[in-house]
Amino acid sequence: MSELSPSKLKLSNSEFITAISHYYRAEMSRANIWRSRLDVTTNWAIVTTAAFLSFGFGSPHIPHFVILLATLFVLFFLIMEARRYKFFDLWRWRVVLLNENFFATVISPEMEPLQQNWRELLSKELQHSQFKITLVEAFGRRLRRNYSWIFLVLAICWVTKIIIHPTRATHFSDILERAEIINILPAWFVLSTVVIFNGALLLIALLTAKQREEVVRIYPVGKGYQDPTN
Repeated sequence: MSELSPSKLKLSNSEFITAISHYYRAEMSRANIWRSRLDVTTNWAIVTTAAFLSFGFGSPHIPHFVILLATLFVLFFLIMEARRYKFFDLWRWRVVLLNENFFATVISPEMEPLQQNWRELLSKELQHSQFKITLVEAFGRRLRRNYSWIFLVLAICWVTKIIIHPTRATHFSDILERAEIINILPAWFVLSTVVIFNGALLLIALLTAKQREEVVRIYPVGKGYQDPTN
């Protein structure tokens, strides 16, 4: 007698719970791994920023563009972290789907799943996996939560470097003169680039701040929970 194909198998309740539990453990492990990778990238950005600022302010004769170079490195880390966040968000989606619709009803049988068709949703997801967030959305989310403060510190330190080194500037013309980069890039071009760059970051942060419509949702504290006993 030939064995049944996986699509023809009929699992008992205990077998189904065992299979889901092992699957949940695997997805939770994936989510934790990618979450730790986000922390690593942020730490790289912070350490790089600290190192460049220490070097940049170490001597009045060190040019100010080392801080601009640090900004480019941090931007690279942010792009890398945004890509990692897309993967973390995918595993998080699966974990939260099981939390809201399976384990919640196992722990409290009187509760109804938030998505009655959660099995179909998970099955389709496993057959045709898709990211739940775009790279731009991930970029904006990580920018708002972590990197906005790093870019703000770098911008403030860059302006401070120009004002105080090599001597304290007394006129705005001094700042314009010092903003140029080794007689290669004029001051107006450097200042315009800095303003446009930071303005673009602010614009991305604002445009991607909209509430995302998704099947699963991690509710903020005090929202989305209703006591079933009431």
